[in-house]
Amino acid sequence: MDEADDLAFRLARLKQQRAQRRRRRTAVGSTAGMSLQPALVSASQRQGELAEQRAARYLADRGLCLLAVNLRCKAGEIDLLMQDGSVLVFVEVRSRRSTRFGGALASVGHRKRARLIRTARYFLHTTWQGELPHCRFDVVAFDGERCCWVRDAFGEAR
Repeated sequence: MDEADDLAFRLARLKQQRAQRRRRRTAVGSTAGMSLQPALVSASQRQGELAEQRAARYLADRGLCLLAVNLRCKAGEIDLLMQDGSVLVFVEVRSRRSTRFGGALASVGHRKRARLIRTARYFLHTTWQGELPHCRFDVVAFDGERCCWVRDAFGEAR
């Protein structure tokens, strides 16, 4: 990543953090100490599911094979697990209606990357049987109707 891209990424991330702080300040009431009943799927969760389905179709159309959806463990969650030839692909799907606060791609920050790597390692060492395959992390980001697929977005799972 060159200096201009790095600066643009930092600015987008800063906008996103400011928006999150603003949303927290305007939230009404507090749920601290309250027992909440499991809610039905929220609108944002439904949008996330649709984005994951859309990403799975998009990648399948490009030759990847879907192995699993929403792998959850104590370390975190992997949205899509796919195979590209002999490579195991961990896919993070992000969706935003607009790029006003940095867009979907900018929402995969350092903490998210670290959690995804930790989750993939946990999955490989506890669930995967046989020799550890070559792995990569891809990000599929939707900004409105625009789709951006970043192959090998960061690090390895080993």
